[in-house]
Amino acid sequence: MIQGYPDRASVTPGDDLVLHVSTDARAFRVHLYRCGPRMTPMGASGWLEGRHCPDHLPHQDWGRDGVGLRGEDLPGWPAYPLPIPHAWPSGAYIAVLVEGDGDENHLDPADVRTPDARGARALFVVKGVASGNSPAILYKVPLLTYHAYNQVSQQAYDPVTQRGGWSLYTVPGPGDVPTAVPPAMSLHRPGGGTGGTPSDIWNFDPFDPTPRQTFVHWDAPFIAWLESNGYQLDYCTDIDLHDDVELELLSRYRLLVSVGHDEYWSDSMRDKVERFVRGGDNVAFFGGNTCWWRIVFDDGVTFRRVAPWSDPQGPNRPENTLTGVSFRNGGERDLDHHPIPVGYRVQHADHWAYEGTGLTDGTVFGDRAGEYLVGYECDGARFRRGGVGGAPVRPTGEDGTPEGFTILGIGDVAASGWGIGNAAATMGVYRDNGTVFTAATTDWARVLGRGQNPAVEQITANVVDRLAQR
Repeated sequence: MIQGYPDRASVTPGDDLVLHVSTDARAFRVHLYRCGPRMTPMGASGWLEGRHCPDHLPHQDWGRDGVGLRGEDLPGWPAYPLPIPHAWPSGAYIAVLVEGDGDENHLDPADVRTPDARGARALFVVKGVASGNSPAILYKVPLLTYHAYNQVSQQAYDPVTQRGGWSLYTVPGPGDVPTAVPPAMSLHRPGGGTGGTPSDIWNFDPFDPTPRQTFVHWDAPFIAWLESNGYQLDYCTDIDLHDDVELELLSRYRLLVSVGHDEYWSDSMRDKVERFVRGGDNVAFFGGNTCWWRIVFDDGVTFRRVAPWSDPQGPNRPENTLTGVSFRNGGERDLDHHPIPVGYRVQHADHWAYEGTGLTDGTVFGDRAGEYLVGYECDGARFRRGGVGGAPVRPTGEDGTPEGFTILGIGDVAASGWGIGNAAATMGVYRDNGTVFTAATTDWARVLGRGQNPAVEQITANVVDRLAQR
């Protein structure tokens, strides 16, 4: 058994990556890989002395000494610094932890064909270096969402053995633990993208066996597509945006890209991105259920969710005002009971987002068997159904969608499961000095990564090419 996590989820070339590791093996090594079109080996540590430490509680910093539910001592997990060379490019990286017998022999060779695993992995980002040659695109890894679902181990917390973990979705009830547990999550614990178990691992995707709420499911295929098509980009995490002072990070870029399931946002993250757009720069949301939960930090590494952004009791700041759309008007696909493929019905086919696709008004893309483009969660702008004479539908603006938001495609979620509000996803775009595009569905990246839908690929290229122009 070996698990680990980074002290900081993003580092700059020339800094140390500090990993906290617990293992019952006498020794271990760390192999480092960069994720692009494939897992590229970047280097490895020497043999390091192993030490086993117990799991901590999910809201605790596992690198510090703590106290368990029954008052037991929980020693902090030891730290192992690894230097990151100055020449390493920005990117999403995986630390693969390999156990040894103490005599420089591997106990079990690691499978490095995928960044995914339930243990022995740690996700981190190497940021770009500020220079006059920075690329135009900044890709954000949704670390907070990963950790909200991250319960670390395969099982939920067992109060008898005091093993396992929980997430914001699997917090034990008052009778399950002897003391009150704060509904907060620490970033200083294994998992969070890879190396842990998402709480909804049971929620199987019939088109991709990798677990949802993991880096490999949405981010990896999108990154592979971008880099395979020659796009130059830098990378960051949610925390980098949260900590960005006076847009020192964002101001180096023209386009911010968010992909998949980017559900958890702090005030600081949202303020910075909205300011970025008002300043004339651009954002592309290739995901769904985006910016749904508002979170606050208890300290530098522990966060909790407080309310949906749209909650009228507070913060009463609908996510539509940033993204143009909301989960309130979309829904979640129930593929087990309603396996009906849903794609986008085109309107405004003369829009620049559709250039080169050959699509015409009224046609549908992404609804072929095995695609199911709209889902598993999707967002929409509120609109009135039944445009006069088949005219394109327009948002009402009642839910906070900005004036001028153009609905480019409609996917009726009610046809395959349940939805809320309009029960329809709405792909679209608006301008507020800068431009904001939303694909409005979590599974855009899954369909894109397969490389079998030319329309999805062309729309993605149109959006990235146009919004990344300096």
